[in-house]
Amino acid sequence: MIESIGIYHIGIPVDDIQRAENFYTKILGMTVADRLGESGARLARLKCGAADVVLFQRPRPLERNTLKEDGIAHQAFEVPPEKFDDAVAFLKEQGCYHDGPVVRASGRAVYFFDSEGNYQQLHASR
Repeated sequence: MIESIGIYHIGIPVDDIQRAENFYTKILGMTVADRLGESGARLARLKCGAADVVLFQRPRPLERNTLKEDGIAHQAFEVPPEKFDDAVAFLKEQGCYHDGPVVRASGRAVYFFDSEGNYQQLHASR
């Protein structure tokens, strides 16, 4: 068995690296830590709190229905509980809100799509 001690980064595939970078910085408030364009690969490493989120540009865009093809696979981003309602309102204003809020034992959640059609979650712990 391998003893995994954490997550190095979360990778999200995108069709348009600049459009996705704008979404994750302007909508979710992440900051750009680094950009790389080597060996044909283009990526942007973003800071999300203490974690890294890496946007990986696909070699060619995909035309797909995310929920139909990927199901409910998603990344969940944490927001402070006292800012959850404002965050939901902001997602709605930006036109990317999809569903929720859902109340669970862990807290409240809402689902949205990023600029690339990836299904994502905003979560506020109890």
